[in-house]
Amino acid sequence: MEPPSPRALPLPDGFLPPGCTFSGQDWALLARRWFPVARADVVPAKPRQLTLLDLRLAIYRMPDGIRIGRDVCPHRGLPLSAGRIEGDELVCAFHGLRFGSDGQCRKVPEKLAPKTAECFSVTMFPAVERHGLIWTCLIPHGDPEIPEISSAAGDFDASDLASIIKLRSDFLMSIENFDFSIHGITIDPNHHLSLRDLALNEYQRLFESMGPAVATHA
Repeated sequence: MEPPSPRALPLPDGFLPPGCTFSGQDWALLARRWFPVARADVVPAKPRQLTLLDLRLAIYRMPDGIRIGRDVCPHRGLPLSAGRIEGDELVCAFHGLRFGSDGQCRKVPEKLAPKTAECFSVTMFPAVERHGLIWTCLIPHGDPEIPEISSAAGDFDASDLASIIKLRSDFLMSIENFDFSIHGITIDPNHHLSLRDLALNEYQRLFESMGPAVATHA
């Protein structure tokens, strides 16, 4: 059973991460795809930073499920991954703002008056567990578009690194058959191939961050 989805707080139109290495057009298209960002069995209670498509995210485990949000406190822009979980709240390490699972600030320290909790919220992203991994999408539309990956050995076990490596191999070799048309957007055939290569590089990087790099061959 999937944890409840956090309150939607979309990125603004035309958004690009600071120092983004992708073109604006490519980033906007790739951000509509789902990517695996962590092994489900190793997501800690303490927030941890990860990067997806050059955007810094914080991933952490709350009592009601795994959460993924922008790794930036809306107060002063400092990383929330330096914070801690107390009960059902994420606490910023720098000024003590407290955020619920939906990303909305619940409490502001008195020293920040007259600012109120309603002034601050964190952009949150979906966190879906599939194949023993946590998947997310930066610009989600509708149901999660996570590939079904068959395994001759049966289900993948997130606690078994060899299983994750096999998943990585099977998944990356299936990229050739992926449909990179995105939500009805018309993409030039040559650009289609370029997007596939960019996505493949990002999948490779993310899988390698979960364990030892293993060469894969189609």
